[in-house]
Amino acid sequence: MPTWIRSLTVLGLAFGGVVVVTLGLAAFIVPDAAGTGAGSSTPSAGASAPPPNAGDGPVTAVGGAILVTGDREGTFVVDREATDNQGYALAGDQGRIFFGGDPLAVERISYDGLEFYLDEGDCTLTPGERHDPTGVAGAQIRCGEMEDIRDGGTVSMEGTVGIAADRLGLRGDLPPSGGTIAVGDTDLELAFAVLTVGRPTGFAPAGGFLPTDDGSSWLMFDYDFQTHELRLTIVALGGVESEVERGACTVETREIGVLNPHTTTAELTLECATVELVDGEAVRIGGTIIADLVEPPG
Repeated sequence: MPTWIRSLTVLGLAFGGVVVVTLGLAAFIVPDAAGTGAGSSTPSAGASAPPPNAGDGPVTAVGGAILVTGDREGTFVVDREATDNQGYALAGDQGRIFFGGDPLAVERISYDGLEFYLDEGDCTLTPGERHDPTGVAGAQIRCGEMEDIRDGGTVSMEGTVGIAADRLGLRGDLPPSGGTIAVGDTDLELAFAVLTVGRPTGFAPAGGFLPTDDGSSWLMFDYDFQTHELRLTIVALGGVESEVERGACTVETREIGVLNPHTTTAELTLECATVELVDGEAVRIGGTIIADLVEPPG
């Protein structure tokens, strides 16, 4: 295979590995999200009641409610996360709030037939406390007077919602994913470690692809839905892939904590007594890394 084709393949696989956690969970509902079932296609009359999640305690569920004032007064309830080609969003029956950038910011709001495309400074997003047991963090949203792109009205919004804490850059005490796996005398420094350990949604595969920083070497894992186990299937050194026979390795995980409502962070220990590479060399493969294990909701 020509070098340029292999390079494109590696980059594509690396992108897919990151996408597992960032874009692979398409339009899903968090069952115990705040405000579930409370949404309506018509905004509530009046705007005197403060939105839920506005207290001083930690926010423990994704979603919440935003107080709307101006030409279209009401309460904008969002009760689920969604990801699509437009990015990460909180969604409800009345519309969506789209987020993006680093640090995370409100980029667009669709509400009750109105559309707001926002410039920097139109809205502020202030992260609150991370709730470690659930992996959720509260975030205060405050948007000044926003004009609908079709001149349908001007509104302001304010409230607190729960967002997957890692979206806000809040991992708490959890270490970053990645680490070192030894393949014979070669140490693979893995840039990240995100693996899907459930039936994926969208195009995210089960298992995953773990590359080195330069993308020249990688490990491929599969996930067995019947045994609920991860299995190393391919090891690649310098772009040269070697298949790993079933049963040649053990993969053990020990949960450290909750990263977000659908991802746990764990120590992953890989041990292969002997794996024969395509060049005929027999090597031991082993080591312990930190992995973010994504379990898409059923």
